[in-house]
Amino acid sequence: MANYLLVQPPLLLHADFIDYPYFASLGLWQAAAELRAAGHTVQVLDALCQPSSGLLSEGTGMIRLGIPMSGLTAKLPAQAPDAIVLAHSPWLRSRPASAELRSLVEHLNKRYVHVPQVLADCDVGGMHFIEWGEPELDDLGLQWGCKYEAEGALGPMLQQLVDGQVPPARIAVGAPTVEALDDLPLPAYDLIDFAAFGKFLGRVAKSRHKREIFALDPPLVAVKTSRGCVYKCNFCTSNPWSRAGLEGKAYRRHSTDQLRAHAKLLRDTYGVRRWVVLDELVNVHPGHFDGLLDVAEEFGLQLDFPNGMRADRLSEQQVQRLATITPVLSVSAESAVERVANDLIGKRFDLQATERVAQWCQAAGLRLVVHWMIGQPGETRVEILHTLKTAWTLYEKLQAEPLLQFATPILGTALHQTATAQKLWTTREDRDIGPLFQGKPVLTGRDWTPGELWAAKQVFETKLAMWRPRKVIMNTTYVCNNHCVFCATGNRSDWHGDTEKQIGFLAERRQQGFDLCDFDGGEPTTNPHLFELIRAAKGLGYQQINLTTNGRMMALPRNAEKVVRSGLTSLLVSLHGPNEAVHEENVQAKGAFRQTISGIAHARPLAEKHGVEFGVNVTLTKINTPVLLEYGQLLVDLGVKLCNVQFLTPFGRASAECQPDPAEAAALVMQLIDQFGDKIRFQIINLPLCFLPGYEAYGLSDIGKLQRHMIFVTMDDVNLFDYLQSRRRHEAKCETCLMSTACEGFYYWPKEWKDQAQARWGD
Repeated sequence: MANYLLVQPPLLLHADFIDYPYFASLGLWQAAAELRAAGHTVQVLDALCQPSSGLLSEGTGMIRLGIPMSGLTAKLPAQAPDAIVLAHSPWLRSRPASAELRSLVEHLNKRYVHVPQVLADCDVGGMHFIEWGEPELDDLGLQWGCKYEAEGALGPMLQQLVDGQVPPARIAVGAPTVEALDDLPLPAYDLIDFAAFGKFLGRVAKSRHKREIFALDPPLVAVKTSRGCVYKCNFCTSNPWSRAGLEGKAYRRHSTDQLRAHAKLLRDTYGVRRWVVLDELVNVHPGHFDGLLDVAEEFGLQLDFPNGMRADRLSEQQVQRLATITPVLSVSAESAVERVANDLIGKRFDLQATERVAQWCQAAGLRLVVHWMIGQPGETRVEILHTLKTAWTLYEKLQAEPLLQFATPILGTALHQTATAQKLWTTREDRDIGPLFQGKPVLTGRDWTPGELWAAKQVFETKLAMWRPRKVIMNTTYVCNNHCVFCATGNRSDWHGDTEKQIGFLAERRQQGFDLCDFDGGEPTTNPHLFELIRAAKGLGYQQINLTTNGRMMALPRNAEKVVRSGLTSLLVSLHGPNEAVHEENVQAKGAFRQTISGIAHARPLAEKHGVEFGVNVTLTKINTPVLLEYGQLLVDLGVKLCNVQFLTPFGRASAECQPDPAEAAALVMQLIDQFGDKIRFQIINLPLCFLPGYEAYGLSDIGKLQRHMIFVTMDDVNLFDYLQSRRRHEAKCETCLMSTACEGFYYWPKEWKDQAQARWGD
């Protein structure tokens, strides 16, 4: 019998990876068990199971899982094995990772002369598979490979190489050779340092590198209870051997008895009571899924299911059982349009099932995540918009959390074939697919562009993040030493609020979960109790406390020092022109420009010294818009790094006469970003995103109004989003706009709105 060395290299991968690379070794552990069962001596060198294994930043957007390559080569055995198996995975396909793998191959060739090396997938499914072939072997300097499943293919190839024979093909292909998975041994957990693997997962969890559907805190292990899938969705990589024309059973499962034996081994030997179930579709067979739930209940297991289930194969009883077994249920809906889901994707899906399961989860108190996909070839913008609106409705109505991704053509899938045949690619990247799913659409649609698709996802997810109210905007006073022509509160009587009541309201909102606070006015620095309010907010536990001021009081250095060191986390100064004439025509106060500039000059360096974020606000009017580029140069000269550019809203003293043409102003704002965006971070507020083609990311902060409640001196409480929404309306062009899920349309200024505002707020 032969002596085999199985190596899991460290994973050098893009920081925005897809799937679960921490469990990449699962196939290698399974292959080790099968080779050992055949009578061979097996050693496993796993970079993810070493005492120091963890997550390391490599810079340039890359991270490493495991240990440095030098650390791996230092652990190679002194005695040469008869053959070496290098575990392949999607995460080793990227160019940086392939280059590093090539260096490992060269090292092994020098260290173990004439010892054959085989690049092997050891694929057990459950994670994306990227097709490869002889060119990849040549690129790595390897002669031999084994694709797909290891059973029935890897062992014979290794034996031929050890016996000095030449295998019939450079790449052996493995298709299902056993009818029942029970005929295979359980993974060879004993051949790796299982305790070190747990510590590795713990270090990854503590790194908080990215938000995951499930937690990684050990002890836990990935488990496959079935392999394959009977469905043929166009984006999926399940059963890669079938696309190569090989015969085999599409779906196989472990028996309940085998699952029970597996659970007993992991619990009694390794203390594991938590499984990450990586089945491609765990609930495809109702009897199998019920058996898995039986085992979980019997052994007290927690199960995580990162791969989405089919909602139309879940029963209400199963959802009720899952509520006690898993912290979160994920289902894959993909599209809310039948033509897209069933004709384009090939899902063969009951579209009503997603809402049905969401209702069951809400009743059972079970968190639900729904996977949605946009950007399929042939999908129209109206269909994409319908999916986005449906996803939002389910979230708002039933707390079904949407997880949105772009249709990504993985090499080997039907989607890839369609995209290639129809020449839909904008950026051809078959190797490092990780960043594409969430961050970079690469296909062009019938009536949409990748840029529009990206913008739609950004505004949708920004709205999602902002939906639950978090911020209190407190107008502490109506007193002001400016008289701005566009002021939102400028039509109120000059008086300060009741400090005791305002602190009480802050406490009430904090108890409701609000953690951001913005003190505004009037001019808040005219309120003698301002610092008492700031201290109260800090004492109540508000995480971010902002002051918005015209900065005039800070013209005195001692005032600037007092403001910056009052407990704020951010400070915004309103500056409405690049020179005295423009600024003071807007604010209607002589000497204001000189004082505001002095206030900025005093406060900005102090803010940087004490870790307080500093920025300026400008409200665009017909007066200052023509000189906007001069304004940008002034900010650079003042050392300002953040600028909020605000368009007028129909509120308070502002009138349509003050408002510049939005399209003309937007064009100048985009020029401002082009000219100064490398020095200043700009945020655009109160403008429909369709005015910012290609610059939509700068307008996302506008959606933040969803989380803001305004508290007035009179103690009136209004949701800023609700109020402003009543002042906006959609036009015909909005019906097909992919950003309309989070954009409330255009502002209008009819006289009746002014009358309504006066009736509500007074003169």
